[in-house]
Amino acid sequence: MTAATLAALHTPAVRDLAWLLTSASPWQDAADIDPARLLGAQGWPQLLALDAAPQPLLAYLAAHPVRRLGFYAERLLAFWFGIAPHIELVAANLPVRDGGKTVGEFDFLLRVDGVPLHLEAASKFYLQLDDGAWVGASLRDALLLKAGKTRQQLQLSRHPAACLPTGFAGCEVAARTSGWLFSPPQAAATGLAAPLNTAANRGWWITCDDDWPQQVADSRWCQLPRLHWLAPALLGREDTLALADLQLASRQFAAPQLVAELQPRDDGRWQEVARGFVAPCDWPQPALLAPLLARLEAA
Repeated sequence: MTAATLAALHTPAVRDLAWLLTSASPWQDAADIDPARLLGAQGWPQLLALDAAPQPLLAYLAAHPVRRLGFYAERLLAFWFGIAPHIELVAANLPVRDGGKTVGEFDFLLRVDGVPLHLEAASKFYLQLDDGAWVGASLRDALLLKAGKTRQQLQLSRHPAACLPTGFAGCEVAARTSGWLFSPPQAAATGLAAPLNTAANRGWWITCDDDWPQQVADSRWCQLPRLHWLAPALLGREDTLALADLQLASRQFAAPQLVAELQPRDDGRWQEVARGFVAPCDWPQPALLAPLLARLEAA
C-alpha cells in the first residue's frame, strides 16, 4: 500500500490496521510474509468499506482495551484475521508450557487460503546510537535482540510441548514485523545496510537542545501518544501546535517522545510528512544503556 492509498483512509484505527498489514519491515528476514497474503484479493476494498463504516472495529477495540502499543497492534490484526474472507483465525496468544513453565507463546495460528500458518507479529521502534546499535527509546530493547527473539519464537511449533490444533504440526511459519527506524538527522538520509530494509519507515531523533529538522516553515507539529505511533498521523488543525510551542514543551520531556511534522492537504486536514524522537539532553543514560549493551554483547 502506497502513501497515496493510505491517505484515502481517514479513521485512525483503520489507517493503523492498513499500515500494519502493508508497511515495510524494518529489517529483512527470510521468514517475512508477503503483505499481500494477509491483505488478500479483497483487502483494499474491504479497508475502504471499513473506513466508511468503522463501528465494528471501534466496538471491538472498546471491548478489548489496552494500554501497550504491542497489544493494540495485536488487537487490530486479530480483528482483521476475524473478518478477512481468506483467513481463519484459529488461535491467538496461545501459550506453550513445559513442566509448568511457559516457554513461549504463539502470536497467531491461522489458515490463510486454507494453509495452516504460525505467524509472529511485532511493531518496533528503534533509535540509532553513535556506535550503530539500534535501541528502543526505553533502553530495554534492541533490534538485534528482537530479531533473535522472533527467530526463536518461529521455532515454537516444533517444540515437543506445543499442543497444536489439528493440521498445524510442522506448519508454515512467518513473521509480520512493522515499525520505524530513527537516526540522528545527519544520518537519516543515508542508506541502510543489510539486514536492515532499505524500504523501512524512517525518521530522525535529536535531544531537546538540538536544531529541529523542520521540512517547511509553515508546518505544524504534534506530540504523538504511544497508541498513535503506527500509521502517519492525520489530524485537524486544532490538534496541532506551532513548532516553537512544541519545542518549549519538549524541555519537560523526562524520556524520548515521538513528535510529528504535518502539512495541510486539500480537505483541510493536516498530514504527517516526517516524524522523530525528541530526547532529554542526558539520553541515553549510561546506567540504563550499559545493561542493554551487555545483553547485545552476549548475544
